[in-house]
Amino acid sequence: MSLSRRDFLKVGATSTALSLYPASAIAATNTDITHGPRNKKNVALTFHGGGTRKLADSILSELAKTKTPITVFAVGTFLQQQPDIAKLILDAGHELGNHSMHHLVMTTLAKSKIESEILECAALLKKETGNQGKYFRPSGTTVSNSAIRAAALKAGYGPCITYEVDSFDYTDPGATKVVSTIMKKIKPGSIVGMHFGYTSTIKAIPLLLDALHAKGLTPVTLSQLLD
Repeated sequence: MSLSRRDFLKVGATSTALSLYPASAIAATNTDITHGPRNKKNVALTFHGGGTRKLADSILSELAKTKTPITVFAVGTFLQQQPDIAKLILDAGHELGNHSMHHLVMTTLAKSKIESEILECAALLKKETGNQGKYFRPSGTTVSNSAIRAAALKAGYGPCITYEVDSFDYTDPGATKVVSTIMKKIKPGSIVGMHFGYTSTIKAIPLLLDALHAKGLTPVTLSQLLD
């Protein structure tokens, strides 16, 4: 059953979430968003924001060569360790979202811990950038559950963002394998899950962008994909 606007308020969603999300998105908050519209040839490359600064900088440098925008779901501890990286990401034209404070397996956590994981990272994002980011992606799982969804709404986010194309780049299989894994499943509207922190990902980026463009697909931010 979908949540009405009144139900959305009952679960504790803030006015921020109501202003950011249209009625159609609010009605879908009992499910995760795994992809965008299929009628445009846009895709969203989304990244787990963690790992070492050196590797993160290398990925951002590769993307800067073609001015390709991405969405980074930042882990709170990563932001704490790299206090200037949030501004760097935004200044480069990318988008920032919330990927929890400590990157725990959120489906195993108690309700209070789920809420604190989301809220702590949201507060840190707001401190570093002026806002908590439009989107939340649960950590340690490819799907949310009812407790995670309710906590995300209460924190001011809309439906949880997951993805339909897993790059499996966290296995560090080599650039060619990362690209082939993505291209086998990608289609217009796809949200792709990728990671900072792996050399395979760095080397895969120019190859992936070439492959996407050859297929007529354009990487955009999540906001551009979903709006």
